[in-house]
Amino acid sequence: MSAQERRAKILAAAISAFAREGYEKTTMDQIATGANITKPVLYDHFPSKQALFQAVLETIRDGLIAKGRSIVAEDTDPADKFRRAVDAFLGFVEDEPAAARVLLTVPSGDPAAAQLARTVQVGASAGIAALLTAFMGARSPWQLRAATEFLKEGLHAIALWWLDNPGPTRREVADIVLEIAWVGLRGQAGSNGERKRKAIDRKR
Repeated sequence: MSAQERRAKILAAAISAFAREGYEKTTMDQIATGANITKPVLYDHFPSKQALFQAVLETIRDGLIAKGRSIVAEDTDPADKFRRAVDAFLGFVEDEPAAARVLLTVPSGDPAAAQLARTVQVGASAGIAALLTAFMGARSPWQLRAATEFLKEGLHAIALWWLDNPGPTRREVADIVLEIAWVGLRGQAGSNGERKRKAIDRKR
């Protein structure tokens, strides 16, 4: 097994343990056992549980951001682009529930781990801000940040609720998000388009 393959196996075992036991109760022994490796080998890859937790969070976050960027880059209708972004996030929650719980649940009993989780979320905010820029246009930095946090926390809340209440389908959950969130963004996208058209007319 290559070092990269072993690292991936460790991360998978860590995600499973963190989701099942929580950060505080998870031990490096449990993760080593789950990855079917010895504890010294585990420490060769990650010097501490906190370092491993950070790697887990960043890996999950970066995968989501990459999906979001690819959607933002597409030349499609704004409504379709937003729906696809929401669906991609909910698809992650549906397909990788353990990873979703780890990413979205901030440890409560370890201040250092909690701060680490919040720091990783700053990167997630940057990814969502890039998506919202396509709809909100030339808004002030604070307005974009406020909208980003509002949407991010809302998506996180509905994701955790859905994990605990798995009755609705992914499409149904996406529909309620769009019904609530797209109403405002649709107006922003329309206003942004109108401003662009006026700017083009002035140049003619």
